[in-house]
Amino acid sequence: MKTKTLKAFILKALLIITGITFGFASFNKCDAQSILGKWNQISSKQFLTAEGSKKLGKSVLETQMSSIGTVVFEFKSDHTYVLKTSHTGDSGVLTLTGTWSLTGNQLELKLAPEQEDPKYNPKKDAVPPKTTMSINGNTMVTSTLYPDSKITTKIEITLTRL
Repeated sequence: MKTKTLKAFILKALLIITGITFGFASFNKCDAQSILGKWNQISSKQFLTAEGSKKLGKSVLETQMSSIGTVVFEFKSDHTYVLKTSHTGDSGVLTLTGTWSLTGNQLELKLAPEQEDPKYNPKKDAVPPKTTMSINGNTMVTSTLYPDSKITTKIEITLTRL
């Protein structure tokens, strides 16, 4: 008889603890922001290797997109993305598509195998570069490492939500 009472007590206690845990969990505020939507690139910083610095005469190249054109990323809920880029004075728009995944602050962008312009088709077995990202308000900053490049070690891109 005591065994049934003890089992009932433990079961009730587990149910109460579970209920309290889930109840308090619902009060937690989540400050994470979604990557979903359209993002306009406003600037980039290209950090150069010693060889790149020697060739270009500086260690960092900073570019404001307003001076050269536009780049707009659209991250969709089905984990696909569309990138549209254009250059000032050129009416053409280059569209690239692919898939995205986000694990913590690690953003992985993979180009689709067949692009609208075949010269942008990714090479077979291409490994996407390592990119970290952060969102603060309506600003996203990505940082991509290029360890095998002779010119660039890292590129930081700043985007704003449209």
